[in-house]
Amino acid sequence: MEQLHIKSGQGDYTVDFFDDIAILLQSVPREHKVVLLVDRNIANLYADYLAPLIKSMPMLLIDATEEEKTLKGITQVLNFLQESSCVKQSVVVAVGGGIIQDITTFTAHVYYRGLKWRFVPTTLLAMSDSCIGAKCGINLNEFKNQLGVFHSPSKVLICTKFLDTLSDTDICSGYGEILKLMLTNSAKHYDDFTKCIDQLGFRNSELDKFIYQSLSVKKSIIEVDEYETDLRRILNYGHTFGHSLEAITQHEIPHGIAVAWGVDVANFLSLRRSILTEEDFLVIHDFIVQHFSYRISCTVSAEELIQTAQRDKKISDGKLNMVLLERPGSLKIVPISFDEALATTITEYLRSSHVVYWD
Repeated sequence: MEQLHIKSGQGDYTVDFFDDIAILLQSVPREHKVVLLVDRNIANLYADYLAPLIKSMPMLLIDATEEEKTLKGITQVLNFLQESSCVKQSVVVAVGGGIIQDITTFTAHVYYRGLKWRFVPTTLLAMSDSCIGAKCGINLNEFKNQLGVFHSPSKVLICTKFLDTLSDTDICSGYGEILKLMLTNSAKHYDDFTKCIDQLGFRNSELDKFIYQSLSVKKSIIEVDEYETDLRRILNYGHTFGHSLEAITQHEIPHGIAVAWGVDVANFLSLRRSILTEEDFLVIHDFIVQHFSYRISCTVSAEELIQTAQRDKKISDGKLNMVLLERPGSLKIVPISFDEALATTITEYLRSSHVVYWD
């Protein structure tokens, strides 16, 4: 795939694609000022590939859990940078998924008021969405992504061979963000995407193309509105109640599957407000049910979802700025009041939906 060039106010950067993990890792600089932050699981799975890097630079292994994506986890990484004698000219190389990316982005931003960092994403979520855009989120107490910064990577290096060792659940989670971006893009891209998945499943020969298309959609948005003051807010489609569900289940549900469920919730709200047609809602709903259904161990109520959503960063003047679908390829932001009508609609959705279910 062709190199992607991302324009950023913090410095333009590229997304480079590789067919081989070893060749990708050979492109990582081996200077004394480079340090590695690596997902512990990736370090075990790809020890032979990483061995040359480990010999030439300090490395910190990080457990890719939501518990590490906290101020406590950030402090651990900051201590590592200090103990490794990092200076303003140091470069941090992150190898892992979105959690490792969030931790790296935040620490690279605050250490010495900003270090350069490079990202080697190893999950489908990170490859298809989070690796570009500069945004990170750190959890505070039980609430997700309450702290954050914008800090662009200096380069992103992608090899889909890392996905060979990813579980089916994690692949499905990654497709949750791809679904969001395809619906954001156009009706044609969404139709092509769903036809491929219906026929071939998630592990298919078109995956590289879907990653590239997803990043291209996001690129077209973040280059216009890098700091989420206007247009970029549509990328929160599916995330408001998706994040609520993650918090309520204590992250039992994978992020991308929660997003797919959140897309369905948003579409139902759009249907009830006569913004989305029933035909479009049902076609998208059936696809989400077929490919993203997920069992959780706890019950979920409208009251819990709404109460958690009231902590959302997208609240303004006491109203929730929800991203709603008009039709594939067209989204709009609608202020929604936390009132009885919202509770009634969410309750109705929970009684009828079979995307996320419980005993």
